[in-house]
Amino acid sequence: MSRWTTACVLALGLALPTVSAQEKPAGNPAVNKLNRDNQRHKEFLTRIEQSKGAGDVVFLGDSITHGWESQPKAWEEHFGAFKPVNLGIGGDQTGHVLWRITDGKELDNLKPKAAVIMIGTNNTGGHSAEQIAGGIKAIVEELQRQKPGIKILVLGVFPRGNGADAERTVEQIAEGVKPINEELKKDKPDAKRMNAALRAMQQLRGTIPADKLNKKIGEINAIIAKLDDGKAVFFKDIGKEFLTPDGGLSGDIMPDYLHLSAKGYELWGKAIKRDIEKLVK
Repeated sequence: MSRWTTACVLALGLALPTVSAQEKPAGNPAVNKLNRDNQRHKEFLTRIEQSKGAGDVVFLGDSITHGWESQPKAWEEHFGAFKPVNLGIGGDQTGHVLWRITDGKELDNLKPKAAVIMIGTNNTGGHSAEQIAGGIKAIVEELQRQKPGIKILVLGVFPRGNGADAERTVEQIAEGVKPINEELKKDKPDAKRMNAALRAMQQLRGTIPADKLNKKIGEINAIIAKLDDGKAVFFKDIGKEFLTPDGGLSGDIMPDYLHLSAKGYELWGKAIKRDIEKLVK
């Protein structure tokens, strides 16, 4: 090799940027399948077998979807006509749902006309909004691959926040301190009663201001909204149904600022019933 050729090769090598292992494009962890071969998953398979695959609409999700089972009256009122199948498991991330509908074979013996997906909140602690949206997209694509013709309602991830940020109203605080003040007026205040009153006050359900809600939720929803093609996949964000007029999240709707109360489930049912009616026609 001549000096000129060697010089050109060296120059070319210098011109090409080196890519370290850290700089290499990483796979999306939110699409990695996570084994969910637990008791509830096994119960799903048994239930589906016993019903001979009955069900026009499947609900896929985590503990928030799972929680419909604590609201049988509202479930039946809003969705009973669609022979709904609840496939929600507490703690699920997008990867768990992907495993359940692939390796877990939860859909194999079902022929649903529609699916309702609400998943992603359990990913927020470890994944970016883009990664979580990618996990939701993977679930949608897998449903379409397995069940051609299925209609899919992708729900925006519900709002959530940290309970420590919840604020009580002046009226709530005034009501909470009443028994404490009454006890302090006594010659010998009872410490146990005062402590009980303090604990009761701490348990009052406040409201998390809009600016302190988890901001990643809005970022996720802005991305997955693009999955809506107006034909087979439809996106709907019903998060505002759970918020106060000024955008706060009340403990009356989500007692722990994540999971829904009975009132919250009622709002959810009303918000999507007509959407499902259209999907199963």
